[in-house]
Amino acid sequence: MKTKSIFAFAAIACGFALSFTSCSEEDNPVGGEKITATIGFENATLNNQGFWCGEVNDNGYDNGYGTSYPCVYQESSVTLNTTFSVFYWSGYAISNRTATSFAFGDYSPEGMPDQFNNVTGKAHSGNNFCVVQPYGETIDLNGATVKGFWYTNSSYTEDAYLNGDGMTPGKFEADDWFKCILRPTPVEGLSGARYEIYLAKDGDYVKEWKYCDLSDVDAFKNLKSISFAFESTKKNDWGPTTPAYICIDDIVIEK
Repeated sequence: MKTKSIFAFAAIACGFALSFTSCSEEDNPVGGEKITATIGFENATLNNQGFWCGEVNDNGYDNGYGTSYPCVYQESSVTLNTTFSVFYWSGYAISNRTATSFAFGDYSPEGMPDQFNNVTGKAHSGNNFCVVQPYGETIDLNGATVKGFWYTNSSYTEDAYLNGDGMTPGKFEADDWFKCILRPTPVEGLSGARYEIYLAKDGDYVKEWKYCDLSDVDAFKNLKSISFAFESTKKNDWGPTTPAYICIDDIVIEK
Protein backbone atom coordinates (compact mmCIF):
# COMPACT_ATOMS: atom_id res chain seq x y z
CA MET A 1 0.00 0.00 0.00
CA LYS A 2 1.36 3.43 -0.78
CA THR A 3 2.79 5.37 2.13
CA LYS A 4 0.66 8.33 3.16
CA SER A 5 0.95 10.77 6.02
CA ILE A 6 -1.24 9.66 8.91
CA PHE A 7 -3.66 12.09 10.42
CA ALA A 8 -3.01 13.53 13.89
CA PHE A 9 -4.07 11.31 16.74
CA ALA A 10 -7.63 11.66 17.99
CA ALA A 11 -9.69 9.46 20.25
CA ILE A 12 -11.73 6.78 18.53
CA ALA A 13 -14.78 6.03 20.61
CA CYS A 14 -17.48 3.46 20.45
CA GLY A 15 -20.80 4.14 22.07
CA PHE A 16 -24.51 3.77 22.33
CA ALA A 17 -26.57 5.94 20.01
CA LEU A 18 -27.84 7.84 23.05
CA SER A 19 -24.26 8.94 23.83
CA PHE A 20 -23.40 6.23 26.37
CA THR A 21 -19.67 5.47 26.47
CA SER A 22 -18.77 1.81 26.25
CA CYS A 23 -15.30 1.22 24.84
CA SER A 24 -12.60 -0.17 27.08
CA GLU A 25 -8.93 -0.70 26.39
CA GLU A 26 -8.21 -2.75 29.50
CA ASP A 27 -5.73 -5.54 28.89
CA ASN A 28 -7.97 -8.07 30.58
CA PRO A 29 -11.56 -6.79 30.52
CA VAL A 30 -13.24 -10.18 30.67
CA GLY A 31 -14.37 -11.41 34.05
CA GLY A 32 -17.25 -12.88 36.02
CA GLU A 33 -18.23 -16.42 36.94
CA LYS A 34 -21.09 -16.63 34.42
CA ILE A 35 -18.90 -16.29 31.33
CA THR A 36 -19.25 -19.58 29.53
CA ALA A 37 -17.40 -19.18 26.23
CA THR A 38 -15.16 -17.00 24.11
CA ILE A 39 -15.70 -17.41 20.38
CA GLY A 40 -12.19 -17.30 18.93
CA PHE A 41 -12.77 -18.86 15.47
CA GLU A 42 -9.92 -21.33 15.98
CA ASN A 43 -11.93 -24.35 14.76
CA ALA A 44 -12.31 -23.12 11.19
CA THR A 45 -10.67 -24.93 8.28
CA LEU A 46 -9.04 -22.31 6.05
CA ASN A 47 -7.95 -22.53 2.41
CA ASN A 48 -4.38 -22.27 1.15
CA GLN A 49 -4.67 -18.47 1.05
CA GLY A 50 -5.49 -18.37 4.75
CA PHE A 51 -9.23 -17.68 4.84
CA TRP A 52 -12.70 -19.24 4.82
CA CYS A 53 -15.78 -17.44 3.49
CA GLY A 54 -17.99 -20.42 2.70
CA GLU A 55 -17.90 -23.14 0.09
CA VAL A 56 -19.92 -24.87 -2.61
CA ASN A 57 -22.55 -27.16 -1.06
CA ASP A 58 -25.87 -28.86 -1.82
CA ASN A 59 -27.98 -25.80 -0.86
CA GLY A 60 -27.03 -23.56 -3.77
CA TYR A 61 -29.64 -21.35 -5.43
CA ASP A 62 -29.69 -19.02 -8.43
CA ASN A 63 -30.06 -15.40 -7.32
CA GLY A 64 -30.03 -14.00 -10.85
CA TYR A 65 -26.29 -13.26 -10.78
CA GLY A 66 -25.03 -16.81 -10.39
CA THR A 67 -25.24 -19.54 -7.80
CA SER A 68 -25.06 -18.61 -4.12
CA TYR A 69 -24.45 -21.06 -1.28
CA PRO A 70 -25.67 -20.45 2.29
CA CYS A 71 -22.92 -21.52 4.71
CA VAL A 72 -22.37 -21.45 8.46
CA TYR A 73 -19.56 -21.52 10.97
CA GLN A 74 -20.61 -22.78 14.41
CA GLU A 75 -18.83 -22.56 17.74
CA SER A 76 -20.16 -22.84 21.32
CA SER A 77 -23.84 -22.74 20.21
CA VAL A 78 -23.21 -19.57 18.16
CA THR A 79 -23.84 -19.66 14.39
CA LEU A 80 -22.29 -17.22 11.92
CA ASN A 81 -24.17 -17.10 8.61
CA THR A 82 -22.29 -16.51 5.36
CA THR A 83 -23.24 -16.41 1.67
CA PHE A 84 -20.60 -17.80 -0.71
CA SER A 85 -20.22 -17.51 -4.47
CA VAL A 86 -17.19 -17.93 -6.70
CA PHE A 87 -17.72 -14.26 -7.62
CA TYR A 88 -18.40 -12.72 -4.18
CA TRP A 89 -19.15 -13.44 -0.54
CA SER A 90 -20.98 -11.72 2.30
CA GLY A 91 -21.45 -12.35 5.98
CA TYR A 92 -18.70 -13.58 8.29
CA ALA A 93 -15.38 -14.85 6.95
CA ILE A 94 -12.54 -16.29 9.03
CA SER A 95 -8.90 -15.51 8.37
CA ASN A 96 -5.42 -16.12 9.72
CA ARG A 97 -3.66 -13.84 7.23
CA THR A 98 -0.76 -11.82 8.63
CA ALA A 99 -0.27 -9.30 5.81
CA THR A 100 -1.42 -5.75 6.50
CA SER A 101 -1.15 -4.50 2.91
CA PHE A 102 -4.01 -4.21 0.48
CA ALA A 103 -4.09 -4.67 -3.30
CA PHE A 104 -7.17 -4.67 -5.50
CA GLY A 105 -8.14 -7.76 -7.48
CA ASP A 106 -11.28 -8.89 -9.26
CA TYR A 107 -13.34 -8.64 -6.00
CA SER A 108 -13.92 -12.41 -5.87
CA PRO A 109 -12.70 -14.24 -2.73
CA GLU A 110 -9.85 -15.99 -4.55
CA GLY A 111 -9.03 -12.98 -6.72
CA MET A 112 -8.74 -10.41 -3.92
CA PRO A 113 -7.38 -12.19 -0.82
CA ASP A 114 -6.18 -8.94 0.79
CA GLN A 115 -9.79 -8.19 1.74
CA PHE A 116 -9.21 -10.78 4.48
CA ASN A 117 -6.29 -8.80 6.03
CA ASN A 118 -6.54 -6.57 9.08
CA VAL A 119 -4.40 -3.56 10.00
CA THR A 120 -2.63 -5.28 12.92
CA GLY A 121 -1.44 -8.30 10.93
CA LYS A 122 -2.66 -10.78 13.55
CA ALA A 123 -5.62 -12.07 15.53
CA HIS A 124 -6.35 -10.59 18.92
CA SER A 125 -5.50 -14.00 20.35
CA GLY A 126 -4.74 -17.35 18.78
CA ASN A 127 -4.38 -17.51 15.00
CA ASN A 128 -7.82 -16.72 13.56
CA PHE A 129 -10.08 -13.68 13.45
CA CYS A 130 -13.41 -12.88 11.77
CA VAL A 131 -13.86 -10.50 8.82
CA VAL A 132 -17.38 -9.03 8.84
CA GLN A 133 -18.91 -7.87 5.54
CA PRO A 134 -22.64 -8.63 5.82
CA TYR A 135 -25.64 -7.95 3.63
CA GLY A 136 -28.31 -8.99 6.08
CA GLU A 137 -26.57 -12.11 7.43
CA THR A 138 -26.72 -12.50 11.20
CA ILE A 139 -24.82 -14.07 14.04
CA ASP A 140 -27.37 -16.36 15.74
CA LEU A 141 -26.93 -16.54 19.52
CA ASN A 142 -29.69 -18.87 20.72
CA GLY A 143 -30.43 -16.93 23.89
CA ALA A 144 -26.86 -15.98 24.81
CA THR A 145 -25.81 -12.61 26.21
CA VAL A 146 -22.96 -10.84 24.43
CA LYS A 147 -20.57 -9.39 27.03
CA GLY A 148 -18.16 -7.86 24.52
CA PHE A 149 -15.70 -8.48 21.71
CA TRP A 150 -12.48 -7.12 20.21
CA TYR A 151 -12.42 -5.21 16.92
CA THR A 152 -10.10 -3.47 14.48
CA ASN A 153 -10.04 -2.13 10.93
CA SER A 154 -9.79 -4.15 7.75
CA SER A 155 -6.80 -3.37 5.52
CA TYR A 156 -9.31 -2.75 2.71
CA THR A 157 -11.05 -0.06 4.76
CA GLU A 158 -7.73 1.47 5.79
CA ASP A 159 -6.79 1.78 2.11
CA ALA A 160 -10.01 3.73 1.52
CA TYR A 161 -9.27 6.08 4.43
CA LEU A 162 -5.81 6.87 3.08
CA ASN A 163 -6.25 6.68 -0.69
CA GLY A 164 -9.96 7.05 -1.41
CA ASP A 165 -12.49 4.38 -2.24
CA GLY A 166 -12.72 4.90 -6.02
CA MET A 167 -16.36 5.99 -5.92
CA THR A 168 -16.38 9.03 -3.61
CA PRO A 169 -13.58 11.53 -4.31
CA GLY A 170 -10.65 11.87 -1.94
CA LYS A 171 -9.16 10.29 1.16
CA PHE A 172 -10.65 10.77 4.62
CA GLU A 173 -10.29 14.28 6.04
CA ALA A 174 -10.69 15.47 9.63
CA ASP A 175 -14.47 15.80 9.35
CA ASP A 176 -15.02 12.33 7.83
CA TRP A 177 -16.08 9.30 9.86
CA PHE A 178 -16.93 5.64 9.38
CA LYS A 179 -18.83 3.55 11.90
CA CYS A 180 -20.25 0.08 12.42
CA ILE A 181 -23.83 -0.26 13.67
CA LEU A 182 -24.74 -3.27 15.85
CA ARG A 183 -28.40 -4.27 15.95
CA PRO A 184 -29.29 -6.85 18.61
CA THR A 185 -32.52 -8.87 18.31
CA PRO A 186 -33.72 -10.27 21.66
CA VAL A 187 -35.37 -13.65 22.11
CA GLU A 188 -38.29 -11.83 23.74
CA GLY A 189 -39.30 -8.19 23.68
CA LEU A 190 -38.86 -5.42 21.17
CA SER A 191 -35.92 -5.09 18.83
CA GLY A 192 -34.68 -1.80 17.44
CA ALA A 193 -31.71 -1.07 19.69
CA ARG A 194 -28.71 0.47 17.96
CA TYR A 195 -25.10 0.51 19.11
CA GLU A 196 -22.28 2.37 17.34
CA ILE A 197 -18.56 1.67 16.97
CA TYR A 198 -16.46 4.36 15.30
CA LEU A 199 -13.72 2.91 13.12
CA ALA A 200 -12.55 6.31 11.84
CA LYS A 201 -13.22 9.75 13.26
CA ASP A 202 -11.61 13.17 13.79
CA GLY A 203 -8.78 12.55 11.34
CA ASP A 204 -7.64 9.20 12.75
CA TYR A 205 -8.72 5.57 12.62
CA VAL A 206 -8.44 2.40 14.71
CA LYS A 207 -5.04 0.75 14.20
CA GLU A 208 -5.03 -1.84 16.99
CA TRP A 209 -7.37 -4.35 18.60
CA LYS A 210 -9.82 -2.49 20.86
CA TYR A 211 -12.34 -3.98 23.28
CA CYS A 212 -16.03 -3.12 22.99
CA ASP A 213 -17.51 -3.71 26.42
CA LEU A 214 -21.23 -4.54 26.27
CA SER A 215 -21.51 -6.01 29.76
CA ASP A 216 -23.65 -3.14 31.06
CA VAL A 217 -25.82 -2.75 27.96
CA ASP A 218 -29.18 -4.44 28.55
CA ALA A 219 -29.95 -4.61 24.82
CA PHE A 220 -27.29 -7.33 24.41
CA LYS A 221 -28.81 -9.75 26.95
CA ASN A 222 -30.71 -12.92 25.97
CA LEU A 223 -30.31 -12.46 22.22
CA LYS A 224 -31.78 -14.30 19.29
CA SER A 225 -29.21 -12.72 16.95
CA ILE A 226 -27.07 -9.71 16.18
CA SER A 227 -26.52 -7.99 12.83
CA PHE A 228 -23.98 -5.48 11.54
CA ALA A 229 -24.39 -2.45 9.27
CA PHE A 230 -22.24 0.57 8.38
CA GLU A 231 -22.53 4.33 7.95
CA SER A 232 -20.01 6.79 6.52
CA THR A 233 -19.60 10.38 5.43
CA LYS A 234 -18.35 8.88 2.16
CA LYS A 235 -21.57 7.71 0.51
CA ASN A 236 -23.82 7.84 -2.53
CA ASP A 237 -27.51 7.14 -3.19
CA TRP A 238 -27.04 3.42 -2.41
CA GLY A 239 -25.20 3.84 0.89
CA PRO A 240 -21.60 4.06 2.14
CA THR A 241 -18.84 3.87 -0.46
CA THR A 242 -16.27 3.12 2.24
CA PRO A 243 -15.73 -0.68 2.15
CA ALA A 244 -18.24 -2.15 4.60
CA TYR A 245 -15.82 -4.24 6.68
CA ILE A 246 -14.87 -4.66 10.33
CA CYS A 247 -12.60 -7.35 11.83
CA ILE A 248 -13.62 -8.89 15.16
CA ASP A 249 -12.24 -11.53 17.52
CA ASP A 250 -12.87 -13.18 20.89
CA ILE A 251 -16.63 -12.65 21.27
CA VAL A 252 -17.44 -13.27 24.95
CA ILE A 253 -20.88 -14.80 25.54
CA GLU A 254 -22.80 -15.81 28.65
CA LYS A 255 -25.64 -18.30 28.87
